[in-house]
Amino acid sequence: MMGRRDERERVELRGLATGWDAARTERLLASVHDRLAHRRRAWRAGIASVGVVSIVAIAVISLQRGRAAAPEAGVIRLREGSEIRLDPASAEVRVLEETAERVRVDVVRGASRYAVVPNPGRAFEVRSGPVTVSVVGTEFLVEPRGAATWVEVTRGKVKVTVSSGKDGDATALLGAGDAGLFPRERAPAVEPIAEDRAGAADGARERARRSRQSYRSQIARHDYPSAYAELTRNPAVAGDTVDDLLVAADVARLSDHPAEAVPYLQRILRDHPRDERAPMAAFTLGRTLSGLGRTRDAMAQFARVRAGWPRSPLAEDALVREAEAAAALGDVVATVRLAAEYDRAYPDGRRRAEVRRYARLE
Repeated sequence: MMGRRDERERVELRGLATGWDAARTERLLASVHDRLAHRRRAWRAGIASVGVVSIVAIAVISLQRGRAAAPEAGVIRLREGSEIRLDPASAEVRVLEETAERVRVDVVRGASRYAVVPNPGRAFEVRSGPVTVSVVGTEFLVEPRGAATWVEVTRGKVKVTVSSGKDGDATALLGAGDAGLFPRERAPAVEPIAEDRAGAADGARERARRSRQSYRSQIARHDYPSAYAELTRNPAVAGDTVDDLLVAADVARLSDHPAEAVPYLQRILRDHPRDERAPMAAFTLGRTLSGLGRTRDAMAQFARVRAGWPRSPLAEDALVREAEAAAALGDVVATVRLAAEYDRAYPDGRRRAEVRRYARLE
């Protein structure tokens, strides 16, 4: 057992700068994780005892008819409660209509994910070229891909309509776990999901369930290579929650595939920037990039931790790591500046001498 644990630690720390006290960093990350887990358990217990806890987080977004929506932190919250999530750097949507009876959204570019509040009295339509997705209450993703559109349903059901000119419109009904490219390849019309395909769909869902079960049991046994193999065969087992993505990143790192951990950590920062575990994801991303030799990118991530979460227990470590990265890049000016910042922020900090060595001040 000890040999397996030592091997995992060697895999995780391979390639990282040797000047770091890796064990201390791991203990700090573990303590942060435990503290957040305890806070979440206490929060859930409070809900059970009190009955109702209201948390209001409203992003004020100005939407004008026919004009591109400018999301705050990648989230557009509509007045009736539905949300649109996207990466502002690569995606754009236009909210064409937003009334009590109808919401119409036009996808300009990039992937956008929708969480629609159930409301039978309101039509909700998302259009991407000739493809229109109609919903009542569900969660799904729409992404233009060339002349076609990818639709992926996470929860509920959607109707996909493809306008095909003189041949009329074709429709398909997608349920949770279904996905596809529209218009269908080699066919101008999209056929409805037939009754005789129900058995095949059930079989696919059962295979997906078994894959998720296998993946989780391998993680519980700390069999990270097998879990990574399962994740490679079926990427959907990774999940979408912050916990799921952190675990998937660990599976990649601890199976000696650190580069594959990067997208999972980036998804947390893109899709869940306000989650209390986001600084941990950003810090872990910086460490992973450092191990991959992407020193400048790692330096930017450590700076992001300090700027975005200055009160995080990881902020001090992030500053030291940022100074080390600047020294490795030969950026003397940045290293001296970071040493001065450390003196101001942590006048009694235990790592002051370490930072000053990077700046060649001692």
